Amino acid sequence: MVKLKNIQKIYPNGFHALKNINLEVESGEIYGIIGFSGAGKSTLIRIINLLEPPTSGEVIVNNKDLSKLSKKDLLFERQKIGMIFQHFNLLSSRNVFGNIAFALEIAKWEKSKIKSRVEELLELVGLSDKKDYYPSQLSGGQKQRVAIARALANHPHLLLCDEATSALDTKTTKSILKLLKDIQHKLNLSVILITHQIDVVREICNKMCVISNGEIVEEGSVEEIFINPKEEVTKELISFLPPTRDDNIIDKLEDKNNVYKVIFTGPNASKPLISQMIKKFNIDVNILSGSIDEVQDTEIGHLVIKFLGNNAVINDCIKWLETKGITTQFLH
Repeated sequence: MVKLKNIQKIYPNGFHALKNINLEVESGEIYGIIGFSGAGKSTLIRIINLLEPPTSGEVIVNNKDLSKLSKKDLLFERQKIGMIFQHFNLLSSRNVFGNIAFALEIAKWEKSKIKSRVEELLELVGLSDKKDYYPSQLSGGQKQRVAIARALANHPHLLLCDEATSALDTKTTKSILKLLKDIQHKLNLSVILITHQIDVVREICNKMCVISNGEIVEEGSVEEIFINPKEEVTKELISFLPPTRDDNIIDKLEDKNNVYKVIFTGPNASKPLISQMIKKFNIDVNILSGSIDEVQDTEIGHLVIKFLGNNAVINDCIKWLETKGITTQFLH
């Protein structure tokens, strides 16, 4: 669906915004690109539809290198790439119906077909009763729903989301993410979203990459990266998730040695592996805390445990858990 090959972006002032970016997004994926402000996220997503031309490299969408298309052909291909912006970009002089219709007018749809298509889109985003409202009469979430409907007007196969929830409160963010997930499923869209909000990636994406200083430093499935982040910037981003009780519990321990986090996923979550380990190695274990998170409809169980025994046996326990597909993290 989308392949970026050796993308470089250097501005006239010499600023190297993107450095040798290689990225592939498969059809039907919801792919998250996350990083802190200034990392190069917005530049990258604008390059995908050539709103921003790369200095070098290839931008391939649906097996076509967009950088090699004529202006006319590029405009046609862009109609199949919807884009949602942080600040909605609605026309204040047009009502909801008119804002959505505008995308179809630009694409030169027949007037007789515009009305039914707009009504179909209003139903899809849950705004049929707001078609005569103007942007000034809408909430932030409703404005973003209009923007989503407009982005979908020309039956795109790819939807780009540029910080689409950053201007929204937590409750509205959740409703917009649910809408995007439902739309992706119904229409079998590919979705690429950029964000600095790690909880957005956890909520909706199945694959992700982390960008820092214009480079992709880590990529993979959301589940894999959340379980075992490798880069410091990734760990820092994940640290912005709501805090757990683990640190407080560990701080209160008199003896903080041999404390581990044990992470269970998939079928392992329902197996009594800790009790099996205790019997197998004849070791005492103190369970300090436990929780279950959900990442892309997959439950991930966390246990913070303290081993009571000699280091050789503890090492054997850790190795045994890892042979069972369990991830362990040494805490203290």
